[in-house]
Amino acid sequence: MKNTLLLLAFLSTIGTFAQVNANDANLLVCEEDTDGYATFDLTQANTAILNGQSPADLEVSYYSTEVDAESATNPLMPTYSNVIPFTETLYTRVENIGTGNFATGLLVLEVGEAFQILQDIPDNVACDQDDEPMDGITQFNLTTAESLILGDLNPANHSFHYYLTEDDAENAINEITDPENFTNIYNPITIFVMVKNESGCTAMSSFELYPSGCWEDYDNDLVSGADEDVNNNGNLNDDDTDGDGLKNYMDNDDDGDGILTADEDYNGNGDPTDDDTDNSDVADYLEENVALATTSYTKNQFSVYPNPAKEAFFIEFTKAEKSRSLQIFTFAGKMIKEISFENSVKKQRISITDFPAGIYFLRLNTAENTGVRKLIVR
Repeated sequence: MKNTLLLLAFLSTIGTFAQVNANDANLLVCEEDTDGYATFDLTQANTAILNGQSPADLEVSYYSTEVDAESATNPLMPTYSNVIPFTETLYTRVENIGTGNFATGLLVLEVGEAFQILQDIPDNVACDQDDEPMDGITQFNLTTAESLILGDLNPANHSFHYYLTEDDAENAINEITDPENFTNIYNPITIFVMVKNESGCTAMSSFELYPSGCWEDYDNDLVSGADEDVNNNGNLNDDDTDGDGLKNYMDNDDDGDGILTADEDYNGNGDPTDDDTDNSDVADYLEENVALATTSYTKNQFSVYPNPAKEAFFIEFTKAEKSRSLQIFTFAGKMIKEISFENSVKKQRISITDFPAGIYFLRLNTAENTGVRKLIVR
């Protein structure tokens, strides 16, 4: 009976010893414009080193050499500055406080390059393809703002990871597996994006998803929400043809030429998307140079209003210039009127009561510049 008890005790002791393990771990510190040196809190690696073992029963210590770790001599302080730049290997010792049994392992210290990403990411607005009523559930491409998020950072050195919660992003769990084809589960919804560089350093931001009616005309410009996605990436909130900060689906003058998008429906069929008067393969409502020639005469030097016009229009100058003249051409290119202006003239009314309804081009000439505008006569 005594022999059996002694054997059981011996086996129990072996089992206790076998439970001590020092798992290899990595500890990363990220610094901007780093020189490869940083200060580490070595205790931040304890959880990974113990890997589920009870910290109440075990003591973790750190050493510069494996010999020191084995002999428990010359332990390092928990606050440690690396002496080898960028990557340095230390040795760990995990010791059972009660039995003295121990194990050793590796702790790799790494210094990486920290970076910043855009924090104010624009909302992602996708049109809801469902029939009326809109149910608010649709498919989004979460990747459309990646170049904007990175700014000047090299996309080849950074990876994107998308999550539904901040905790998931911070712990790198439950990642959205197909960010280019993501269907929202409620509306609106916040997406957390984690960007990681080659050294493992990360930066996080977030943006909102909003569904929009595909067939809604929010800006009353005769162009549906679906057709306002001119870059065809599924996000209505990154289309701003004239760069005025107002997205196309909310902008009633998409190309910023001073002519409302609805008034660029030159064939009168109620759809500006099929009007291409200069045969450029770009619809007129998206092309400023249909109304303003790409010349050295900037559009801020003179204005034409109202446009469309009925009985007359005004031409107004922002500065005095010599030898100014205005030529008016039909859409077919025939000049039908020419007017010269005195140097002191800042604004002049021009009658068009004898002009048939249609599209005309105004060419303003000076000694140094030429500018062209499109005029619509009702």
